[in-house]
Amino acid sequence: MLRIKPFIMGHLVSAVLVGAGAGAFLDVRASLYFALVLLAGAIVSSLVCQWKPGVEAISWKLWLVAVIANPILVASLVFMALDWECVVGLRGGLNCLAAAIGRAAAGLCLLPPIGGIAWRGWKRYRARPR
Repeated sequence: MLRIKPFIMGHLVSAVLVGAGAGAFLDVRASLYFALVLLAGAIVSSLVCQWKPGVEAISWKLWLVAVIANPILVASLVFMALDWECVVGLRGGLNCLAAAIGRAAAGLCLLPPIGGIAWRGWKRYRARPR
């Protein structure tokens, strides 16, 4: 039987929930797309977390690596860097759509690792001897 570590499970499930919740503001199809995109980013991020700090690392290190290793966050930071005038407010309008989407995506990428850390903490709490 495949044994998935609690951090990985919580990270992936919370990525799907955050993506579906964010996409639900638009429509059902967007909800599915957002969930799949955030799930793909969380899978890559989880693989990196297994490799370098390990899934049993300190919570802040694990969160930091999970956020930085997410390719969705990296892509959104690139979009924001390319449209830096939009990010700081020097320019506006529809030309700033990529920067606005980048800001929203970067914000969404911060949440799933917190779900993974919370699930890992819950599993540790439930497994301790009483």
